[in-house]
Amino acid sequence: MNQHDDPHWREVQFEPQQWAKIPQSAGLWATDAPDQESELRHRTSEEIALIIHAVMVTALTPRQRKVMELYYLEEHTQVEIATALGISQATVSQHLTGKRRGRTRVGGAFRKIRKAIHKAAKRHAHPDTRYIQIIQTLDQMLDRSLTHRRARTLLDALARSAQ
Repeated sequence: MNQHDDPHWREVQFEPQQWAKIPQSAGLWATDAPDQESELRHRTSEEIALIIHAVMVTALTPRQRKVMELYYLEEHTQVEIATALGISQATVSQHLTGKRRGRTRVGGAFRKIRKAIHKAAKRHAHPDTRYIQIIQTLDQMLDRSLTHRRARTLLDALARSAQ
């Protein structure tokens, strides 16, 4: 059943005068001036994206990079990627997550990115630059026991340190 079939639903057209009476506090539309905290979070997310892209360029093979870009940035399915690149869906999956050899999983873009971030964080023990702060935060976030609350705390601390 869609919303038009529901007998309790009906579309209402507002006149401009009615729209004018709705207060900004109702939160129906975005505000023109974002607050400083959300601006810091946005800038931090852009910095993180740039660093992850740099890690992808240095750590991944050209094919793995292409698969990651198609999968995450352009949001294609594995089947669509396989068709576009002329490879099998299983190969696309292996480029993303690796494959099993015995009891261990080897290769894969995720593993390589995680490993590169971890190595970079270990190399730089003291966060004296923004790059190192972000790398160390990403390394902490790659911990398997990370909770949503802990991730939010780490990202908020990183955003505040940008001031």
